[in-house]
Amino acid sequence: MEANLEILLDCLEEYKKKAVERKNAYGLDPRPLEAEEVEALFAGLKVEGLENKTFTIFEEERLDQLVLRLIAEEVKRGTFPASHAKAEGLADLIKEAKIREEENPYLESEAALELLAEMKGGAATSRLIDLFAKEIYRDQITEILKETVLVTKADFEKLEELAAENPHFIKNIENLMLSWAYRDFAEDWELEDQYQGLTLRVGDNITTGHLSPSKNANSRTDQPRHAQFVMDGREDEEDLWGRLEQLKDQTAEGETIFFTAGKALGEGSSRKSATYTMQQLLGQPAAGEPEKKKGGVVAAKSFAPIFKESLVASGILPLEVDTAEIEEGDSLKVDLQTQKLLVNDQLELEIELPIDYKLKKIAAGGMTYFDAGNQLQTMALDFCEQHGLKTGEVKTPAEQNVIEEDSRPPQTLAQKIVAHNRLDGKDTILPGETAQVKMRGAFSQDTTGPMTMDEYQSMAGEDFGAEFVVQSLCHTGECPSSAERDTHKFLHDFVTERGGVCLQTGEGIIHTIGNRFVLPTDVIVGGDSHTRTPRGISFPAASDIVAGVMKYGKQDLTMDESVKVKFTGQPPEGITARDLVSALVVYAEKTVGKDIYNGRIIEMEGVDFLSSDERYILTNAVAERSASAGVVPSDQTTVETIKENLEYLKSRPDADSSPSVKNTIQAVEEYLEEPVLFAADEDAEYAAEIIIPLEELSEPLVAKPHHPDNVAPLSEVEGEQIDEVYIGSCVGGDLKSIQEAAAVISGHQIPQDLNVVVGPASRDIYEELIVDGTMERLTRAGATVIMPGCGLCMGNKRRIGSGATAFTTTTRNYQSRIGPADSRTYLGSAQVAGCVAVLGHIPSPEEYFKLYK
Repeated sequence: MEANLEILLDCLEEYKKKAVERKNAYGLDPRPLEAEEVEALFAGLKVEGLENKTFTIFEEERLDQLVLRLIAEEVKRGTFPASHAKAEGLADLIKEAKIREEENPYLESEAALELLAEMKGGAATSRLIDLFAKEIYRDQITEILKETVLVTKADFEKLEELAAENPHFIKNIENLMLSWAYRDFAEDWELEDQYQGLTLRVGDNITTGHLSPSKNANSRTDQPRHAQFVMDGREDEEDLWGRLEQLKDQTAEGETIFFTAGKALGEGSSRKSATYTMQQLLGQPAAGEPEKKKGGVVAAKSFAPIFKESLVASGILPLEVDTAEIEEGDSLKVDLQTQKLLVNDQLELEIELPIDYKLKKIAAGGMTYFDAGNQLQTMALDFCEQHGLKTGEVKTPAEQNVIEEDSRPPQTLAQKIVAHNRLDGKDTILPGETAQVKMRGAFSQDTTGPMTMDEYQSMAGEDFGAEFVVQSLCHTGECPSSAERDTHKFLHDFVTERGGVCLQTGEGIIHTIGNRFVLPTDVIVGGDSHTRTPRGISFPAASDIVAGVMKYGKQDLTMDESVKVKFTGQPPEGITARDLVSALVVYAEKTVGKDIYNGRIIEMEGVDFLSSDERYILTNAVAERSASAGVVPSDQTTVETIKENLEYLKSRPDADSSPSVKNTIQAVEEYLEEPVLFAADEDAEYAAEIIIPLEELSEPLVAKPHHPDNVAPLSEVEGEQIDEVYIGSCVGGDLKSIQEAAAVISGHQIPQDLNVVVGPASRDIYEELIVDGTMERLTRAGATVIMPGCGLCMGNKRRIGSGATAFTTTTRNYQSRIGPADSRTYLGSAQVAGCVAVLGHIPSPEEYFKLYK
């Protein structure tokens, strides 16, 4: 007893120390309990006389009540180690009370069962089923499980075994299966018809980097702390928290705060962490889930599609509406039935809601419970069919959503790839149609990876259900802190234990390596906005969506329209794939307007002369166009690349041990036996068609500060003095780009006041640069070559100086992304960057073509 009391008090003293430090430093509540702390609390429940002792964290509490409060309120739900410790401790108390007939003096068995029920599944489910099997609270547990959706496949199979082995359980289990089949658990998943409150108004082009600054990426899993950095680097939106608190003081009971933005809300990479910030700003505390908040309404003139999907997946309601006349503090009333928004009881505006399927997901509180419920219902329906239990015409939400056509509609390339992976037997898909789609794999990177693994545990993930999962350490691999190295180890262990691949630091950028796992018939997702493949189709997604694909190997997907971009002819010598990227903007503006790409898939034809790496540069670029995806037709060049990738996969040291690598080797070998190369139907319908005559590109194109769409010909910016040059990232660190930049630089001396850094995209590229002499030519000229990885691109490890002007081959040049707010960034090809490295300024077209040779 004394030992248990000592364990308890030591735990509480350490918890208090951390809690007080956090409150004093940030004004925030303590972090959720860790597994060891939960175990110490349960050990404390074995000590006599706790009711006679007190303990003070922020206020004095009776010791027994403090222990119970912490167990009840400060442990995450799901399958976190702490969740398992809580579920195990509660189940042990119940078993001891019922088997040994000895109730715990502080927590009786019925109260412990109630706490298990409040965990809403996850780690609790297996303990509940174990108690059920021991005939402890059998009927009560049956009712609890009817309301539980976080049920793993292993849990479900255990119930099937119990039904098969013991007739004594059949009635309860059949009733449970019928309840799940009829979705009784979803009875209260309803949205309110109306929302009313005041508006917190922000401007145009609020990026995810403003909502979740990349330089503070290490705090993203600490949602309340990370939200405190909101709008860092966006001086016109300073003191957002202060403005929010003032508005909250003015709201009446039942009113909310609407986050109201202008156009292009949520462009950028940090979708899930930006969504976490939205939840912290707008949501209500979620009972029993420390640090979590739920709900909220966001209105904007336009959204970046990926961010909008992230809001839906998190249970936040996004409204598209013309916000031009809405000001901070205005009173708003939203009516979902009439799809109207009333401003100050005077101005009526039409709103565009997500489709009904997504509204159902929001009503469920987001995808964690919605997707788990869909999977559980599917398994229950299968059980009922196998055991002759009648379920009538009941269907899953996905089945209800299938659209039947009288004749086969023509299909775009993107539609063909997605339809090929439908799981409902239909072989076509139309824009706006939602279907469950097999997703063979998922990419995860290290700044979003910890959030993804948190989400995975929140949704009670087991071994990965996707055929492959690739985790990288490319964003923080260079110069990591001790905390980041700890994160690297956590990610490696978590991913590999569940069947995935974790790349080493310096092995390569997630897209560069991950793309080697992808086939032309694949649909994949990734936790980085530049998850864009040169074959198949890929969708960048927030951490919860990526975690869902990891768990289930499938996801519901709403098909977007496509925009057809046809490149004609051949580009002049010196015009690169990166210039074709900027041409997407130029020719859209000339014809239909560059907003045509927003939320659509860009299908690019006429690029068969490009290598696979160069095609990736093109498909990657659609991220900056706010497109949902980008595709190019596969051809014999693609097939040859896949053969090379097969050799790479077989040469990996984990080729015989990693399920993800073994699965992919098998998939590639099967594909190569009979390659499938999809092409769009000639009569396929597009939202728009844009022609880009390549012979018209007479000079390189660059993007001026502070947006990748701010495109200009080289002659418009020639002579601009540059302080920093970066040649690297996933679209500038490929072998050809670095070799051609080095050819420009070779034989020259980089000016001493110019900082030139080169970052290869992968280790094998780095090695090739050594073998062919490129590395020596670069370093002799005065460039610094860094380890393979993302380098400057995200701005979390490397940054440029105050007031500096940079020329980079990275993907984005948003204000404050890679340097302070007063810095400026130009984007362009590695070949132009090589000229800048020689000259110290942006070259004229004449200088460029002379140096390009």
